[in-house]
Amino acid sequence: MREATALARQEGLEGAIEFREGNAEALPFRDNSFDVVMSVTVIEEVDADRMLAEIVRVTKPGGRVAVIARAQDIAFPMNLPLSAGLKAKVEAPGVIGQVSPQGCADASLYRRVRQTQLTQVKMLPQLTAFDSADATVLQFLEGALLPKLNQDEVSEWKSARAEAEAMGTFFMAWPHHCAVGTKP
Repeated sequence: MREATALARQEGLEGAIEFREGNAEALPFRDNSFDVVMSVTVIEEVDADRMLAEIVRVTKPGGRVAVIARAQDIAFPMNLPLSAGLKAKVEAPGVIGQVSPQGCADASLYRRVRQTQLTQVKMLPQLTAFDSADATVLQFLEGALLPKLNQDEVSEWKSARAEAEAMGTFFMAWPHHCAVGTKP
C-alpha cells in the first residue's frame, strides 16, 4: 500500500486515487458501487468464482467488468537461440507460475465470465512482451524458470540470453487471458 501510494504521488494522482486493503472474495464495497471494475492477475490466487461474483456485485448496472489472468494453458514464447529441446521445455504451457486450487489461469476464464450473466462479453487472449528493460519482471520469470532446468540447460539459457541481448533481439511474451463484459 505504501508503494502504491508513493507511485500515485509520484505520478501526480494523490487525491485522485484511493487505495484500500481488501479481499477479492469479499470486497469491502456496497452493491452497484463502480462503473468499471478491473482485476489483473488476481484470479489465479483466489477462489475464481467467488471473486467474479464479487466484482460483478460491486459493478453498477451498465458498468464494465474486465478480468486478466496469467495463462497457464498457452505457450510462453521466448526469442532466444536455444536448442530445440530446451526451447520446447521453457516455452511449454504452465512452465512459469503457480495457481491456487480454486484459482483460474486458463481458458475456463471465458466460461466462468459467461456464467456471471455479464453481457457483450469479449474474449481476448493476449501476449505481453518483456525484454531486458523490464528487469523486475525478468528477474521474477527467471526465478521461476531456472530452478526447473539442469546445470547445462541453465548455462545454455544464460548464453542464449546474453547473445540475444547483445543483438537487441531478446524478448519473452507472457500469455494472458482477458475477458470483458457489461453488467445488465
